[in-house]
Amino acid sequence: MSVIVLIGESANGKSTTEKILNSKYHYNRTISYTTRTPRIGEKDGVDYHFITKDEFIEKMNDDFFAEVGSYKGNYYGSVIDDYGEYTVCVLTPHGMRQIKKTLGNKRDVVTFYLKVDARDRIIKALKRGDEINEVFRRYQSDVGMFDGISDEVDYIIENDGYICNAEEIANEIIEILYERARVKEADDE
Repeated sequence: MSVIVLIGESANGKSTTEKILNSKYHYNRTISYTTRTPRIGEKDGVDYHFITKDEFIEKMNDDFFAEVGSYKGNYYGSVIDDYGEYTVCVLTPHGMRQIKKTLGNKRDVVTFYLKVDARDRIIKALKRGDEINEVFRRYQSDVGMFDGISDEVDYIIENDGYICNAEEIANEIIEILYERARVKEADDE
């Protein structure tokens, strides 16, 4: 099978979809490395691998990472060796581009843009209790980042109004992958 890359603006259900692909369909999720301090309840090796900036830079210079990024002065990166055939990850558009470049010849990387209307996403984030300032900050951060992304991904799953839940989206992704594999197999014959 493939490496599944999920992208989309905040509060669109991509992390929940990733968890379902992991639990129901046994896709492995990547555990990124970060230089930020663990939040309350986060566990090293479960949520992230927490390392120092010096360790991160050393690993980056050794071509350890498949993709890297930074946010608020902290580094984030996922490991090349974590991307096996049954892997799912949530990335930014920048991370997706890096993965396609790094793994494109070695793995079948299939990208999905989970697209939800901005108004719906903001309402969902506020209803789940997110701080209004944080919702606004994430919304502002998303603006522009996803411009033109529809032309870069393999598939777009539109879910305005959250008409589908995360399990239905995960099921749709698996159906798409099976159909893709079937077509490829038929083409190879």
